[in-house]
Amino acid sequence: MILQIVKYPDPVLKKKAEPVDKISKEVFTLADDMIETMLSNDGLGLAATQVSSPLRLFVINISLDGDAPKPMVVINPRIISQEGLEVHEEGCLSFPELYLNIERPQKVRIHAKDLYNENAILDATGLLARAVMHEIDHLDGILFIERVAKIAQEEQEKILKYLETLSQNK
Repeated sequence: MILQIVKYPDPVLKKKAEPVDKISKEVFTLADDMIETMLSNDGLGLAATQVSSPLRLFVINISLDGDAPKPMVVINPRIISQEGLEVHEEGCLSFPELYLNIERPQKVRIHAKDLYNENAILDATGLLARAVMHEIDHLDGILFIERVAKIAQEEQEKILKYLETLSQNK
């Protein structure tokens, strides 16, 4: 089932996600629905908080070369290490049509659980590392517009114009 994606400025986007204590049928269903929602919206990743779930879980498409999608479910992620920094354009399903240059690590290593409660280590570089960090930010209640502060003034102006457009459409 395709879920409704929460859009900014909904306050649920600022809430910190709660750890998944038990992998239940509901968690399986949520993960399946999130994958379907992510793919139907041409997303690279989707955090549970973006679909109004309080759980510390995200889905990500680890196929980046235009191949068939290879979705992965990441539960209770914890950053082990990160290295390097690079600035690239980023978008977010909760901020339709807004793209900003954001500084993120070039490489990350995270520990998480999968749907079978198995420990998993994910090493990600480039775009995949960026997506992983973006989704972890969502789970921590951090929005990508908050990562712009160190970047160019023009990016901040894009945010202001976007927010102005939102307020005019109400």
